[in-house]
Amino acid sequence: AAAGERPPAGSRPVVVADPVLGSVVTVAAGYMLRIEAGLMLLGVDFDSSRFAFNDAHRSTPLELGWAWMFKGLEEDERPFIGRKALVRERAEKTSRWRMVGLIVDWQDYDRVYSSAGLIPPKDHRPVHEDWMVYDADRTRVGYATSIMYSPVLQRHIALARVRPELGKPGTRVFLEFTVDHHYEQVAAHVARLPLYNPERKTA
Repeated sequence: AAAGERPPAGSRPVVVADPVLGSVVTVAAGYMLRIEAGLMLLGVDFDSSRFAFNDAHRSTPLELGWAWMFKGLEEDERPFIGRKALVRERAEKTSRWRMVGLIVDWQDYDRVYSSAGLIPPKDHRPVHEDWMVYDADRTRVGYATSIMYSPVLQRHIALARVRPELGKPGTRVFLEFTVDHHYEQVAAHVARLPLYNPERKTA
């Protein structure tokens, strides 16, 4: 149809594929999905050993939630670099962190923004930076590394490291971020990864 004219009855709209925009949309969707699926991103949720210059940036596979890779390790003799350290970490329970999911209390989240006269944002674009995590006594007990609003779960969710004793699903914690240039804390609870695990995936 010419400009300003109606398209013929029964015609279908033409969609022009943009390879550049398509790539951007695909990557953005991947970043969202990997948080819902509990998949960690190198350089965001953990650091490469090549660039981990101090203990704050070093992680063990057990701290990252990969204990399933070493099932039965104490009963066999699989040789690999770091084996003795992993066996010792499990025996002595020296893991500093446990990688978990967090689900934010939406009512508490809305309260913080509403009290500041703001509309609570629900942005699904992931935030890849550290947000501190506190316990009920407001003692810092870890930090979130990836945060987003999940359109599927309709909650703000995060991947986080917390002290091992706080890693049980349902444990109440508080996530800290800034609103109007000052710090606020909102309630959240620990959840098992993956945060979104549809039945059809394993049916």
